[in-house]
Amino acid sequence: MRDFEEAVYCETVAKENLLEQLADIRDLPTLPTVFMRIMRLMQSKETSIREISQVVEMDQSIAMKILRLINSSFYGLSRSVYSVQQAIVLLGANTLKNILITASVFQALSRRSREAGLNREAFWKHAMDCGMIARYLDDKINSGREEEGFICGIIHDIGKVVLDQYFHDKLLAVLSEARKEGISFYQAERELLGVSHAEIGSKLADLWYLPDNLVEVIAQHHELRPDGEYARQAALIQISDMLAHRFQERKGRADPIPEMDPLCWHLLDLDPGQLDAWNDDLKAELEKADELLLLMLE
Repeated sequence: MRDFEEAVYCETVAKENLLEQLADIRDLPTLPTVFMRIMRLMQSKETSIREISQVVEMDQSIAMKILRLINSSFYGLSRSVYSVQQAIVLLGANTLKNILITASVFQALSRRSREAGLNREAFWKHAMDCGMIARYLDDKINSGREEEGFICGIIHDIGKVVLDQYFHDKLLAVLSEARKEGISFYQAERELLGVSHAEIGSKLADLWYLPDNLVEVIAQHHELRPDGEYARQAALIQISDMLAHRFQERKGRADPIPEMDPLCWHLLDLDPGQLDAWNDDLKAELEKADELLLLMLE
């Protein structure tokens, strides 16, 4: 019993130390200034569309990404959009907010490690696949929150990028352990570090002042809290994460698929058998994901 208690204590200390170090890092990636200004503007009902568009257009990189995204097949608009103000009129401020989060996260996490470690191409491919699958499933269950499902899918693994950039040796150890033991990345980091990329990513999202639902979904995408306020969104991302891994596995991907909480199906009132009927549609969504990813990485 004593050995067990000591092991738990050591794991807790390791976890707290890593999260404390994260909060103390001075050059953590930050979201663009425009993002924070837009979030503040949107809290006021008196803010005009013109005010919002003027702030977005101050950051040409973000503005161009927003326009590329809006004019892609992702939205399938019948006519081209040439200004952020026009985009807000057509899609609404809430959709713009979600697009802004997507573009800002891609910009903030674009820096690569100079050493071998996390495969960034594979990372972003999985993130986009997960986002597109979540958006599709969200539409099927008629939640009316497809955009949020997409955003949650895109950002759920951001803790891996933090590990790669700031705890590189630990990331390499986790990757080595996962390959050696034939276990998932999540299992390996829990065993070696006592903390997961879900907890690290959630901490970063909190430091970024992202909405509470995004912070919680990142935290729960491997460990569901079924009684929590955002359990349904977390369940959606667990299922989407699993499906994205499964589609890559069919293409020869060797990494083990992370375990998924069976309660996810119940929370979303979904039957796993329904997925077979949606298989062709999901493949089409993943083709769109490839196109969208090229736009976001330009």
